[in-house]
Amino acid sequence: MKKNLLILLGIFLLMVAILSYTYYNVQKINILANQANKEYELYTKNTIVGSSLMTLINKAIDQNEKEQIPKDKQNRYIENEENSIRIEIKFSESDKIFAMEAIAKLGSEQFIKNYNSMTFQCTKKEYHEKTKKMKYMLFEQI
Repeated sequence: MKKNLLILLGIFLLMVAILSYTYYNVQKINILANQANKEYELYTKNTIVGSSLMTLINKAIDQNEKEQIPKDKQNRYIENEENSIRIEIKFSESDKIFAMEAIAKLGSEQFIKNYNSMTFQCTKKEYHEKTKKMKYMLFEQI
């Protein structure tokens, strides 16, 4: 009788430990995602000017480089399921959507020179399902 009770108590304690560990990991992932997203979320709440958009593009490129995100043949970052970030811009004078890599390739000075005082708004954002980190942002010129 005591043996059975000890076995049941051991199984119960093991289940509590597994559930606690799982809960801790989920909370840790959420905290890390919130910290990582805090910088990007600031840019999605209001309209921003071109210089701020270029700053955001540079942050995203730096993050992709730091995370060692590979590039494809067109020199664009390949999306992964954890920590890649992609920013695209739609200008009012064109129906075409431009990737952040294309903007950076032309040069931040040129972009700021042409679009410094123009306003942009984030119209779409997506998150990685696995890590809840920012995955994609679309900015449109207003």
